[in-house]
Amino acid sequence: MKFSFSLYFQITILFILLSIFSVIAAGSLNYFESRKIIVDQFNRSMRDIATTIGSSLNGKADDAAGAIMRISRHQVLYSSDSDAIQQFLQVAVDSSALFNNIYYFAPEGPLKAAAYADGRDVARYAGENFLNYADQEKTNEVYHDLVRALATRTPVFSAFFKSATGTLMNSFIVPVTNVDGSVVGLLSCGIAMDTSFKLLEMMNTLKPHPNGYVALIDAEGRVLLSAGDMPADLSPERDWLTREDSLISCAGYLQAVFRMEKTGLGVCSGLPETAVSEMLKRLQNSTTLFTMVVGIIACLAGILAAYILVSPITALVKGLRSLQDGKPAARIDCRASGEIAEAISIYNELREKEQKARAKAVQQDT
Repeated sequence: MKFSFSLYFQITILFILLSIFSVIAAGSLNYFESRKIIVDQFNRSMRDIATTIGSSLNGKADDAAGAIMRISRHQVLYSSDSDAIQQFLQVAVDSSALFNNIYYFAPEGPLKAAAYADGRDVARYAGENFLNYADQEKTNEVYHDLVRALATRTPVFSAFFKSATGTLMNSFIVPVTNVDGSVVGLLSCGIAMDTSFKLLEMMNTLKPHPNGYVALIDAEGRVLLSAGDMPADLSPERDWLTREDSLISCAGYLQAVFRMEKTGLGVCSGLPETAVSEMLKRLQNSTTLFTMVVGIIACLAGILAAYILVSPITALVKGLRSLQDGKPAARIDCRASGEIAEAISIYNELREKEQKARAKAVQQDT
């Protein structure tokens, strides 16, 4: 006798397999899409950190630039009275929290006047010449910016640096020109970017993770200001420009570096990879649990659907066997549609004819 599986068993297995594969495919797609969204969200949050910090720095730099531009048009700067110029610059520094210092150089290089926010004695700076900056490593970049402002007669944002007191500074250079375009002097101001420590507070607030960090870096990769502990071996150095707009896995951290427009600086932010892996693990566990629950429900639904679909066929086969064996067959009242309903209707008609024929035969015998 040839062995074969029943139609109910075959359809049930088919529905279960379809349910399992469909649920696994949907769960896997949901997991990988969610994983991508989480990583993109971290990347986007780091970009938002850079944008927020950059907007703060750029706004303060622009305010200071506007103020020093107005100062550069004052008539006292065109005089030869160094004391009057020095007093004017001191008043300008004292009346604004934007400046740490202002220098006024003659076009030939010597310093004509200077003023500091801390009111220090500037006599020791007398005769200082910015041409000497070319031979000093720390001021060489400022020297080139001073020469460029002098040659082009246009304002120049110069280097970011830290003062001796740890204040983050940005230098801005403005040529002071006559009506005929000739340069009578150079104003160089140090813009105090975080004298109130609000920048550091903001960076602490914007950290992507309690164990993460946000660091402000210059073009050389040097850390100017940092919120959170940045591991020493994660220093981006000069290659950070090539890593911009991407998440880098290094020493157990995910690190991203983004350039801020106008300033040339970068914001380096990072968080422990464990923070991301734990979140992804929770996502994986919840996705697995959800997939299993939905899979079980889908399998039960498949079994029920197979029963509803096959039960009319099973009843029809049972009835046809009864007719074939000459036994009384029951009427089939199962709900069905399409060809199955038509087959059941034909069976019921045959059954009624068979019953009438038997009744007639009985009457004739009696």
